[in-house]
Amino acid sequence: MLKSSSLTETNLLQAVINAVPTPIFFKDAEGRYLGCNRAFENYIGLNLDQLVGKSVFELFDPELAKVYYEADKALYDSRGEQIYEAQVRYADGSIRDVMFHKAAFHAAEENIDGIVGAILDITARKDAERELEKRARTDSLTGLANRFSLMESLDQALERQRQENYGLAFWMLDLDHFKQINDTFGHPTGDTLLKKVAVKLQSCLAENSNIARLGGDEFSVILEGVTSHAEVEALAATLIEEFSKPIELEQNRLEVSVSIGIAMFDTGNNNSRELMKQADIALYQAKDKGRARFQIFKG
Repeated sequence: MLKSSSLTETNLLQAVINAVPTPIFFKDAEGRYLGCNRAFENYIGLNLDQLVGKSVFELFDPELAKVYYEADKALYDSRGEQIYEAQVRYADGSIRDVMFHKAAFHAAEENIDGIVGAILDITARKDAERELEKRARTDSLTGLANRFSLMESLDQALERQRQENYGLAFWMLDLDHFKQINDTFGHPTGDTLLKKVAVKLQSCLAENSNIARLGGDEFSVILEGVTSHAEVEALAATLIEEFSKPIELEQNRLEVSVSIGIAMFDTGNNNSRELMKQADIALYQAKDKGRARFQIFKG
């Protein structure tokens, strides 16, 4: 009678946890699997019979098994709970964001100690968070970094420069006579032009550059790892030459040029706001000298 009651209870428990779409597993004090639900079988790619009695060292590669084992042991020794987020690869090859909820348990009647865990799929939530963060850091028109992202990137670039002592240049770029283009052809054409400019900047500049749109027709560039002023000057001259060519846009040939103000970080005393101010001063100097040219800030 007791055996029958126990069997019914076990089958009921398995039926209940199998109905739960969240992967659930439980292990004994030595880290051997005692059971799981169907969702966990789908996650790990093994069935219940293949799991029960096995340890992580029999199921996973040694490095990953060690991570799992040490986390389980810390949880069991503390007899507490663990809640943490991670990215995992499911048996079907998909990579998902999940939240692990794990806790130690003691079954008095069976005299079994162990841990139980549930794996909550939070991929949709994390995707939404990443999309919101991307929007917060991205210029909606051009897809380039925005001012907020630029400031963060410039601070990080300056810190790398201080640690590694390599050259860094910061550019402020402005389209010459952009207002006239907007007034003549309309703002939709102006917006399309700005998108074309963003693409051209990306194609002309090296991979070690960080390009942002600050607003309107104003762009910026962070160049890391530059070796000399001459290198920066040559790149600026090439860019100005490239922008001297008309841009074909909606059956119009638009004559567009750029002015560039350049600040060089090579003293170790600048901060990001000072560097931006210096580049801005140099930009206005370039415009005052006739536009379609670059100017390096000289303190």
